[in-house]
Amino acid sequence: MAKRELGSRVSAVVKIILFLAAIYNIYILAFAVYDVYQHMMINLLYALPLTYIMYSGSKRSVSKIPWYDYVLAITSLVVVTVLLMNFRSWFWGRLWLVTPVTTEQFIVGMFLIVLLLEAVRRVGGIFITAVASVFLVFLLLAPYIPVVGFRTTPQRVVEFLCLTPWGIFSTPLEVISTYVIAFTLLGAVFSLSGVSDFFINIAKALVGRSVGGPAKVSVIASSFFGTVSGSAVANVYATGVFTIPSMKGVGFNPAVAGAVEAVASTGGQIMPPIMGAGAFIMAELLGVPYVKVMITAITPALIYYLGVYVQVHYYAVKSGLRGLPSTETPKVKDVLMRRGYYIIPLAALIYMIAVLMWSPVTSALITLFIALVISYFRRSTWMTPKKIFKALVNGIDEVVSIIVIAAVAGMIAGSVTYSGLTLKFSYLVNVASMGITALALLYTALLTILLGMGMPTTAAYVLAASVSVPAVISMGVDALAAHMFTFWYAVLSAITPPVALAAYAAATLAKDHPVKVAIWACRLGFSAFIVPFLIIYRSSILLGHGSSSLTTVVYDVVIAFLATYVIAIAFSGYLRRGLKLFERILLIVGGIILYVPGTLYDLIGLLIVSLTVLTHILTTSRFRRYNLQLQLR
Repeated sequence: MAKRELGSRVSAVVKIILFLAAIYNIYILAFAVYDVYQHMMINLLYALPLTYIMYSGSKRSVSKIPWYDYVLAITSLVVVTVLLMNFRSWFWGRLWLVTPVTTEQFIVGMFLIVLLLEAVRRVGGIFITAVASVFLVFLLLAPYIPVVGFRTTPQRVVEFLCLTPWGIFSTPLEVISTYVIAFTLLGAVFSLSGVSDFFINIAKALVGRSVGGPAKVSVIASSFFGTVSGSAVANVYATGVFTIPSMKGVGFNPAVAGAVEAVASTGGQIMPPIMGAGAFIMAELLGVPYVKVMITAITPALIYYLGVYVQVHYYAVKSGLRGLPSTETPKVKDVLMRRGYYIIPLAALIYMIAVLMWSPVTSALITLFIALVISYFRRSTWMTPKKIFKALVNGIDEVVSIIVIAAVAGMIAGSVTYSGLTLKFSYLVNVASMGITALALLYTALLTILLGMGMPTTAAYVLAASVSVPAVISMGVDALAAHMFTFWYAVLSAITPPVALAAYAAATLAKDHPVKVAIWACRLGFSAFIVPFLIIYRSSILLGHGSSSLTTVVYDVVIAFLATYVIAIAFSGYLRRGLKLFERILLIVGGIILYVPGTLYDLIGLLIVSLTVLTHILTTSRFRRYNLQLQLR
């Protein structure tokens, strides 16, 4: 549902709560020794009630908060407060799944589950609510279904989901309450301190004057901003405010302009060093440092942006769209001389995480302080008390909905674990794929895309990782590659309708229908839907992972870039002229063959691509000479 337009008084109260929540999180994460489960409950303490105030339950209540939403907000506050007050005795002072569940615990747990389901319907959509409800009903009815194979009680179900570290208060909510909050606050400070303007100006200087310049500026600027923001929506608003009007100004269709920004911003979730929330969850699930996930994502992220850039370029060439005038494109040297110091906090963040191996949370908070200090280098970018207040409020505002989604994602994953469905789903994937890895991967991709059509990234990734990834790993696929593969498709939920959060955000700036923007985003970013198979079949592109030699890594990276370039050309439908259908098919086939490891496949793929491109160039030249002769006659 839509975010509410709050009245001045309510808005002021909400902003104060968000600001206090930001101060609390900075203090706890930077200075305090805390119980992570208690910390998760405190974040839920403000996020759940605020969801009922900030997000409408129906279209009729967008402009006004109905009385029942106040009741739901107060009930949420009371329920989480009771849980928090009894935290030690209810959470740690009992044997999980052994100590009897009291009536009070059962009632509080049921209220929490119901309140979360309604809250996630407002911020995540009906699909994730339906999935969570189906799993919950399945657990409650399990004793009455003979073929299920396990017995439980409603009390144990509520206990597992609410009073153990395997349900609501599990890895997804833990990651959001630590890593994601720290990096979201950092991203909010970056946005208001002028870093987004710096990235846009650098991009304008690099590609602004070329064909379709504003669209390329969108891709480059979004990739730069993606390094400091793990949110597709935040990326859209940070860079799209400039790029979308510029694209429309040189002739881009509004839906296409919004789509370019949406698909470019979506890549921000896979662009190191600050990736999407799912990347932090991935690190926790795999039990590896975040820096490892960050380093392995570098090449896939660059490949993603290559595919998007190529499709955007050839769309612009085919449509005859010009670049920006020279008066609007600064020189790289001038931009770096004036605001090159913005590179310092980003470099410091990478150094702390990758070299010093400090905690990502600590690194993010130190970088936040560095960004504040650097903002005072120029009067126009000073982070005044008002700006700091706004940045902290914006940061937590962005996290409120994610906290609720993460809590429900944990509930879904917990339901799958408790019911033993993980093993059953793994068995089904194995049977359906007949033990063929490629088919299992295809099923995993389709499942994640389908989940992503109705769920935000975090929830789609957590559920897909619980259901299908174990089956893929059991077939011999590397665990990190399998998780990265799944996370990639979950990230694409930002442009796949009906959720398509990045497309919806871009549509508001482009002033066009969100579904049109989402469909165009999928078309322009279609090559991105194929790239994850590179992660599996040429896993040496995951830098710092595995034991491949430097020669193999370089070779596979070059082949990966070439294959993606070729496929992107095919989907754009243009090279020297419009590509014929058979040419597009041959390029796609050749590109896909290049994805498969092996010298023979590489030679076949290169031969198909080379002959197709060469034939295309020769026939184009003959066609142009023939046209010229006709004109001369």
